[in-house]
Amino acid sequence: MSSPYTMIGSDGREYSGSLEELREWSQDGRLGSATLVWSEADERWLSASARHELVWDLPRPEFEAQAPSAPVFYRAGFVPRLVAFVADWMVILFLVNLVVMPWRESLQALVQQVQGQLELTGDAQPDLWLLLRFQLIFTAIYTSVSLVYSVGFQGRFGATPGKRLLGLSVVTLDGVPLGYGGAFRRYCAELLSILSFGLGYLMILAPEQRALHDIITGTQVVLTPRN
Repeated sequence: MSSPYTMIGSDGREYSGSLEELREWSQDGRLGSATLVWSEADERWLSASARHELVWDLPRPEFEAQAPSAPVFYRAGFVPRLVAFVADWMVILFLVNLVVMPWRESLQALVQQVQGQLELTGDAQPDLWLLLRFQLIFTAIYTSVSLVYSVGFQGRFGATPGKRLLGLSVVTLDGVPLGYGGAFRRYCAELLSILSFGLGYLMILAPEQRALHDIITGTQVVLTPRN
């Protein structure tokens, strides 16, 4: 014969019953883990979760799965971005020198011709086609190297070596990595910042801290995210 029990319901009233009845009450929600239960066996009030004969019959609490907290991004200001830009520029120039090494003698001869034209004085006119050819060759090589450098590193790692050195990365406004496609679009948009005589870069000084090419492509340069 089960020992009689008494519990205090949610309405503040006392309800007596057997152990089997209390188990039924726990199933229909009338008896919870915090419900006070009196037992004639020990003559004291205890919460239902503290009574070993009831603990396994109580409804299990449902734990809501907590979504991982989104990382907090802090946008990089003008100075760290400038330092990263200079660092990347030096690396790109080094890579350009490596690329042109097989044609170094031919290019040096072209450079000497250009220097000779620029040193002309008096009525002599410089060879504009020679100057244009030199400029086109240098621009094509530099642009190709910087394109592969910027898109490759930002698409794969989210930042160029210069940015990684400063603890910066490039992400979308939602904090998503750019990927190669996004990095290529951002590189093309950055040409507008260059063609605007650098004014596109000065927009970083605004409170939003985004350059012209950041605004066009919906990106941002951020410090290392902290959760």
